[in-house]
Amino acid sequence: MKRSIKALIALFLLAGAMFFGKRFIDTDYFKVQDVFIDGVPKLLKQDIAAQLEQMKGKNIVYINTNKIENFIKNDIRVKKVSIKKLFPSKIEVVLEEREPYVYVKKGEETLLADKDLNIYGDILEDPSRNIPVIDYTSDESLNGIKTILSKIKNKDFYAMISEIRQSEKNYEILLTNNVKIITDTLVTEKKYNDAYKLYEKIKKEKAITYMDLRFTDIVVK
Repeated sequence: MKRSIKALIALFLLAGAMFFGKRFIDTDYFKVQDVFIDGVPKLLKQDIAAQLEQMKGKNIVYINTNKIENFIKNDIRVKKVSIKKLFPSKIEVVLEEREPYVYVKKGEETLLADKDLNIYGDILEDPSRNIPVIDYTSDESLNGIKTILSKIKNKDFYAMISEIRQSEKNYEILLTNNVKIITDTLVTEKKYNDAYKLYEKIKKEKAITYMDLRFTDIVVK
């Protein structure tokens, strides 16, 4: 009998704690007051900020951060996003957008693409970048250019590139001074580094019109 009474009292206490606990959780104390965005997204600032502002005034306990993250990830401009609750009333958003690495010509359009050639915007959104233009004719040629770009890791050499395109049987890298570099997908990172060093050395002695990197030795004319 005593055990039954103790169990009943414990049950009432638990129910009371849950009732008053929920009443406390539902107070304004747990309403979102601030949403902080870590990072300064340029293209995303207005669109994403407007979506995140909608969390203000809502109860932080009931906000489904995973659902919001997945919604934001649907924006192709988003590279990474994570949302954390800072109890009792703050939300922290770590947001990383894709960075323009090249412009991609697709028909009559010129689009933005990141380092992995993920196309995510129009040149009008970020028109003043000093980055190469990719001119491709098919998915195969785009993949080939992606392979070439992945091997050009010398920043000084990359800064000299104005265009990368596919010709009939190979690929061409056009520098800002119109020097043409003939290459293919088999050329290694070391070969590009060697070509840059050779170019810097020879250009002081004579004018260069093109370099061919497809052979064992670099052909310069």
